[in-house]
Amino acid sequence: MSIPILFIHRADEEHLGACLQQARISNPASRVILIGTKENAKHCPPQAEHHLIQDYGQSAQLFANFYRHLSSNDYTYNLFCFQRWFILRDFLRRNHISQCYYLDSDVLLYADVNPPEYQDLLLEFSWTTFCDVATLDRFCHYMIAHFTDPRLLQKLLDYSKEIGNVPLSDMVTCIHYHNYFLRKNSTFGLFGDSFFDHNLSCPLAPSCPAIEMLEGKKRMYLVNGTLACKVLGTDRYLKANSLHFQGSAKAYIPFFLSPNLPRHASPHSFDYGSCQWLPVPE
Repeated sequence: MSIPILFIHRADEEHLGACLQQARISNPASRVILIGTKENAKHCPPQAEHHLIQDYGQSAQLFANFYRHLSSNDYTYNLFCFQRWFILRDFLRRNHISQCYYLDSDVLLYADVNPPEYQDLLLEFSWTTFCDVATLDRFCHYMIAHFTDPRLLQKLLDYSKEIGNVPLSDMVTCIHYHNYFLRKNSTFGLFGDSFFDHNLSCPLAPSCPAIEMLEGKKRMYLVNGTLACKVLGTDRYLKANSLHFQGSAKAYIPFFLSPNLPRHASPHSFDYGSCQWLPVPE
């Protein structure tokens, strides 16, 4: 059975529909599920499912009693970033789903997520990750413990400073849990000659190949209908399994949706200034 793909999102935003649609295109045999609100149900494409956050929010509300706001981000936003893991766990439990791929609402997915090796991306990226119920259950207990025990919370804050990733966010807790509790080797999103994207506006991790950048973002190529970036100083391409359009990069999502990609035989590169796919000079 194909792994379900889940999104959790509260806002009524156009890019949400594009990301749901792309998940359906890339994984037609998978259930694509949005746990959202009445307002954003209209963004679900045909055959995607919509469920209400409020129906799965009991343990998330209990966590709010333990949460300490240690971020300059908006309180409600930052709290919800932690609460979504409780919502996801409770949704999977109640619907008898043992595992899933979870995506943020600004991620376009291009790869079939069912190959077993992609399960190694387990809570390594908070925006694109494989999850199973047992791991989510342990992770939720981990978050409660670290917000209720001052010593554990201080260790987490120290770790956040150590990796240069402050203020405290659920992204930091995912990294900490992945490294110290799952004790898994980091993939940095790289699988052979393909990658799950950390952030369109960032290069790959330092331990990965250096890639071409353009205007502060990954230089993206379209080669025989496949999205890829290029290893610096070589003719080697790395296929994009996903792209993460964080922040202002969301404006580029429509140009990277599969039905909107031009059908070019020769390599083209995306120009961020004009929002056009331009031929690559030979």
